[in-house]
Amino acid sequence: MWRYKLIKATRRLRILLGGYKGMEEKHKLFQLPNEYLDAKFIGYTLSGHRYYYDVASTTYKRQIYTVRKLIDLDHQIHLRFYSDGWVSGHYELRPDAHLLEHLDGVELRDLNDGERKEIRRILAYL
Repeated sequence: MWRYKLIKATRRLRILLGGYKGMEEKHKLFQLPNEYLDAKFIGYTLSGHRYYYDVASTTYKRQIYTVRKLIDLDHQIHLRFYSDGWVSGHYELRPDAHLLEHLDGVELRDLNDGERKEIRRILAYL
């Protein structure tokens, strides 16, 4: 339990001090036009494709919405939407299945071309 608390506390501190900017930059997918930046639109549109609001996600600066899609018992796709139109996303271990490994970034990777195309198609952003 102490390891979880330490990882979580240092992660919050890095975010507060502007850290993790490089991590989010690495996972930027594309920029949405302003008409798509309504959280209700994003949530409604993605929910029909098994993406649901991620209540446990850490919130970053200028983030307006976050969703996840459960891939299997161990993995998820996690998307973040920002007020400047950028969407970031990655494939990772589910925190509810592998908490410490999730926080350590085990099996974290960029989305592949097929996953990116699916998200763009869903959001009607080609």
